Amino acid sequence: MTDTQHSVLIVDDNQELVMVLKDKFEMEGFTAHVAHDGEEGLTQALEHHPDIILLDVMMPKKDGWEVIAGLHEDEWGKDAKIILLTNLNDMDSISKAVEAGNFEYFVKTDWEPGEIVARVKEMLQN
Repeated sequence: MTDTQHSVLIVDDNQELVMVLKDKFEMEGFTAHVAHDGEEGLTQALEHHPDIILLDVMMPKKDGWEVIAGLHEDEWGKDAKIILLTNLNDMDSISKAVEAGNFEYFVKTDWEPGEIVARVKEMLQN
C-alpha cells in the first residue's frame, strides 16, 4: 500500500495550522480534507471516510467530543482512527480521550507538522 492511497481529515478552527498541515500531508502524497468546525468535520468524515482524522477538541458548533460521539453513531465511524490534536494537556482531557477509545493524543505545542505526518504514516502502517 502506498501513501497516495491514504487520506486524512484535519478538523481545527485554527485556519493557519490547518493549511500548514494540509500542505505537509499533500506533499507526502496524502489526500487531505479540511474542516474548520466540528459540525463540518463530522460531515466531512462521514462523507469521505478518511484513513485518519486529526481532530481539535475546542471548536465552534461542535467540540471534538461531540464529533467523536457523532462518529460512534455511524457504522464506519465506530472504528475511525482519530488523533486528538489540541492545546489541552490536563489529565482530565487525556482520560476522556482514553475513555472515548482514542489513544493518540497530541498537544499542539509539543509537535511540529513534520512529526505529525511521520506519526500518522507510522500509525497507518500498523
